[in-house]
Amino acid sequence: MKHILRRAAPLFLPVLVWLAFFIAFEPNNYFGLKPATSSTQPVARVREYQADPGRNLILGDSRLAHIDMDQAARVSGRQWQNLAFGGASLKETLDLADYILDSGNPVDELVLSVSFYTLNQNYNTDRFQQLETTLENPVAYCLNLEYNVNALTVFLDTVRGTPDAVETGEWGPADYVGDDGETLPVHYKLYVYPQSLIPRCLDWSLSDQFDRIAQLAQRCRQQGVTLTVVLPPMADNVLTEVCEPYGIDTAMEQQVLPQLKDWAGEYGFRLLDYEWEDRPDFDDDTQFYDGFHLDEVHGLPQWVEMLFSQLKQG
Repeated sequence: MKHILRRAAPLFLPVLVWLAFFIAFEPNNYFGLKPATSSTQPVARVREYQADPGRNLILGDSRLAHIDMDQAARVSGRQWQNLAFGGASLKETLDLADYILDSGNPVDELVLSVSFYTLNQNYNTDRFQQLETTLENPVAYCLNLEYNVNALTVFLDTVRGTPDAVETGEWGPADYVGDDGETLPVHYKLYVYPQSLIPRCLDWSLSDQFDRIAQLAQRCRQQGVTLTVVLPPMADNVLTEVCEPYGIDTAMEQQVLPQLKDWAGEYGFRLLDYEWEDRPDFDDDTQFYDGFHLDEVHGLPQWVEMLFSQLKQG
């Protein structure tokens, strides 16, 4: 037996080298060996929660994923944990909320982000079951191709000294030139962004997950958890080029918002609507990185100040 093991040992060496490399550079701190991680992937966010559950939690998509948590704590007077992640659908966000409330960990407050885009039935990504499998099975995590590519990317960035990307831009003249060479009214990234939303919004309809917001609100009330539903701001050209042409503004203003207000009154949660009724007076060209995401230097901090000031007021 020992003879067989000695012969087989060289075969396992590449596997051990790969595993050491993966553990060293995987960006999600899955194994908890690093002080922290800057990753906003769902596995990183939930793994962090499992290791050290917070009591005041932020759920949503990428528009909330890059909030400066030190600023949020300073403005609101309490610590927050961010579980928002890029591309989160309404179902994934609500599944995560249920996961948290099912965990048995104490929860004081949930901030739940929704928008016309995530309330769209045509935006229905569902990765939560796969996420739970990954969280429960380290082998599945290690063998996942996406996470291996992420580890390789982190390694290359480390070797090159490439800093983490920040969604901000000091836009220059070249950023205001269109594909046809004409001068644009706003920077290029913002100008073209609405076109990326239209394919999913052509036949916008309300998600079949919508009623789960009421179910979550009822559960939060029963468990003594403060719930706030937030609609983040969007740029003006998303409103005029996507929402108005396809009747989304009418559906939101006549169907969705009245229902959310009714539920807020019935179940006692706060509704903060920066998307439709209380749109911040932001300069789209300088404060939006694209049509949904605020500039992390020139726009997001200003909105965080607004949002968490209101959360502080209760």
